[in-house]
Amino acid sequence: MVSLSGTVARDRAIYPRPISAMPDIVMLRIPSEFRRPELVPGRYHAILVETIEEQHELELFLDQERDAPCAPDLLDTRPSTLQVEQVAIAHYAPPAVDWPYVLLCRWPADLAAAAPEELRIFARGAYTIELFDDRKQLERASERVLALLGRRRRTYVEIISPDWSAAPDGTRH
Repeated sequence: MVSLSGTVARDRAIYPRPISAMPDIVMLRIPSEFRRPELVPGRYHAILVETIEEQHELELFLDQERDAPCAPDLLDTRPSTLQVEQVAIAHYAPPAVDWPYVLLCRWPADLAAAAPEELRIFARGAYTIELFDDRKQLERASERVLALLGRRRRTYVEIISPDWSAAPDGTRH
């Protein structure tokens, strides 16, 4: 018997939500022996956690003993409970050196519904997520999203300066 906490999810970090309208992220760094398409295809797997109840449920899921490792996808397709009327774009700082920067976009229901379902581009039916090695890549990607939105629809952007550092070494964002 094995648990995901001892296999697929043994190396993980918490990315706290920058604002209340966005989720916390539990980021798994997938050990190489578990990276395969039927389990977890990439180096990282982000789990978007919206409530304390979900956090507890996730911990129980990861600690549960099972015959073999499985995909850590408990919350991946669960519909989001956080509602927004506009696009929300958030930068998440790496919690430690050698973890990625995260660009998480929360899309309103009308835009999410416009994407073909077979593309499966939205986690929890509402989020897109991108990972980056450094802050400059994160900022360039964010600028591209904002430029695209500016061309596609009437856009109002409010920038909320985070009170956290976007770099593990303490460099302010």
